[in-house]
This record gives sequence, structure tokens and C-alpha cells, in this order.
Amino acid sequence: MTNNNKQQQKQKDAKLFGTNITDTEFAQELGSIHQEISQLSQTVSQLQNSQQGAQQSSQANQASNPLMQQMQSFSSQAQQQMQQTDQQVQQNIQQAQQAMQQMYQAIQQGQQAQQQNQQGQQSSGQQGQSQQ
Repeated sequence: MTNNNKQQQKQKDAKLFGTNITDTEFAQELGSIHQEISQLSQTVSQLQNSQQGAQQSSQANQASNPLMQQMQSFSSQAQQQMQQTDQQVQQNIQQAQQAMQQMYQAIQQGQQAQQQNQQGQQSSGQQGQSQQ
């Protein structure tokens, strides 16, 4: 820098920082500004990292959503199948009970027929004896 340029820069600095700023104060002010810029840069970097983490988390959630939907669908289908199976089992039990009832009735009818047959044989035997 030429002397003229230095003088112009000092005048600009004086407008910014006040008229009686020394080179040392100016250097300290620049150091302070540099520190603040460095801190701001770190903050921006942390925010970017945080944003990346949030995006990754969001992507992970989006990836897990179809899996959750598939699991819910599978669970719903399994529940429906279990209900259908339960209904079929109940129908089979009712049919078995009806079949057992019919068998019981057939056995009773068979016993009644047997009793009537025995009674018929007894009465015909008594009639045969009385005729002799």
C-alpha cells in the first residue's frame, strides 16, 4: 500500500471505529471480528450437521413407514384369517353336535324298536301258551 492508500484506509477506519483509533486497537478489533466470524462459521457448520442428521432421521422414518404398513397389513390379514378359522371351527363343532344328536336319536329309536320287538315276542309267546 502506498502512503496515500494507507491514509485513505485510516480515514475509512476512523469513520467506522472513531477518530482516535490506534493500529493496536484496530488489530484487536480485527482479531475480535475474526473470532466472531470463526464462531459463526462453527455455528453454521453445527447447524448443517444437525440438518443432515434430521434429514437422515427423516429418511430412516420414511424407509420404516412402508415396513410398518406391511406389518400392519400382515397383522390385519392374520387377524382376519384367525377369525375365519374360528368361525369354521365353531361351525364344525355345531355340525358335530348335530351329528351326535342324530346318532343319539337313532340309538333311541333302535332301542324303542328293540323293546317293541321284545314285547311283541313276549305277547305272541303268551298267546301261544294260552292257546295250548
